[in-house]
Amino acid sequence: MSRALVALAALLAVAVASAQELPGTVEIGISTGRLYGGSFAAGATRAFAGRTEVDDQILKGAWLGAQLGRRLGLELALRRSSTVLVESNAGIFASQRRLAGFDLATLEALALWSYPHGHFVPYFGGGVGIANLDIDVPDPSLRDDDRFCLSAAVGARFFATRWVGARFDVRARGVYLGSRWSGDEGWRDHGRWLWNGETQIGVFFAFGGR
Repeated sequence: MSRALVALAALLAVAVASAQELPGTVEIGISTGRLYGGSFAAGATRAFAGRTEVDDQILKGAWLGAQLGRRLGLELALRRSSTVLVESNAGIFASQRRLAGFDLATLEALALWSYPHGHFVPYFGGGVGIANLDIDVPDPSLRDDDRFCLSAAVGARFFATRWVGARFDVRARGVYLGSRWSGDEGWRDHGRWLWNGETQIGVFFAFGGR
């Protein structure tokens, strides 16, 4: 029994000592966090005439990553949040009437540059993807829409062992909505974009590696 405990302790010590991101590693993770929803400018949607806010809400996600080299990796990330659209009102403790339910889901491909320091691996990067915008209103003609999006990410991984770790991630995203149906000012019009952000914390499992 004592030999088995010694062997197990030695195995754990080796796993912890070798905990790092290696070229060839495949990573699978799940996470949860918060969406900071942003706003639709007046005229960006035909559902409502004025400016509307996307209410902040809980966000869930998953990702699949591959480490191509010591620093460069690729990631396919999925995010989803079910929130609401509210009126855009200013002032302290302003009342914001609920206008409609709203679901935001994204599928993005990103390139990430890592800077390993043993167990601790900070990173940054960016990518492109598709955002699905789904509004819940009585009018059946207003359906969900898929739009191009850009994203930037910064965060850090912490390897508890060679195969398991935790990650904290902060992202900014711009979803291109197209020209506004009223008041559009051309390609430089900020109202053509839905800007939002997110913070997430998650766990991952890593496989392979050279």
